[in-house]
Amino acid sequence: MASTSSTGNVDHSFRVQEDVPVIQRLSANAELFLVNVLCFGPFAALSIIGLIERKELTVFDDRRALLTLGIEIVCGSIALLLLRARGWKLSDLGFRITLPQTLAGMLLLFGSNFIVASIVELVRAATGVDASAVTSSEAHVTWPVLIVLTLINPLYDEILSVAYNVEAASKAHGAAFAITLSATVRFICHLEQGPISAVTILPFGLIFAFVYWRWRVVWPLVVAHAVMDFVGLVPR
Repeated sequence: MASTSSTGNVDHSFRVQEDVPVIQRLSANAELFLVNVLCFGPFAALSIIGLIERKELTVFDDRRALLTLGIEIVCGSIALLLLRARGWKLSDLGFRITLPQTLAGMLLLFGSNFIVASIVELVRAATGVDASAVTSSEAHVTWPVLIVLTLINPLYDEILSVAYNVEAASKAHGAAFAITLSATVRFICHLEQGPISAVTILPFGLIFAFVYWRWRVVWPLVVAHAVMDFVGLVPR
């Protein structure tokens, strides 16, 4: 029942609130949580299951690749529709394709791989443990699946786990939280790779998130990720 003011006018505040779509009523933090659960919850669950099973060998084949693509297409489409309804645009996420950014992506590829390889060697020298030997991985992906995966997966990961998380989280919680959140989401989705993920995936996540935060462009990240996916999964 609507309340009335002292002058006798009807207070329409409740009516206005009811007319606003539920999506528009979400807080910024609720939106951030919902997008991450939607886009990366399934991958986190699969990753945790793989970690619990403690497989010494992980195999990435067409079946796993198609499952990944299916989740990304469905969840990514829903997330983008949700974000569009909330007023987000691709330009808000630093999405622009240019030649200089493509070249920057190659520099990021070599630079980040050099840093991560150095971290792996430092950890090996300091602990005497070869993290990569605990869990090994093999790829058995056919060319058509690899091409589609290389086109979609880097866009999905870098736009949603990096660009969106950094933009959305930094506004309310600052750069440090946003960069950490982005890297942590990426890390959790690769737990099944074993200890090596802590010294490779986590640093990659921190580097990529920092690069996005510093320059606010996502295409170099997509390029670097796409090349790493292609090289790592190419049929041999």
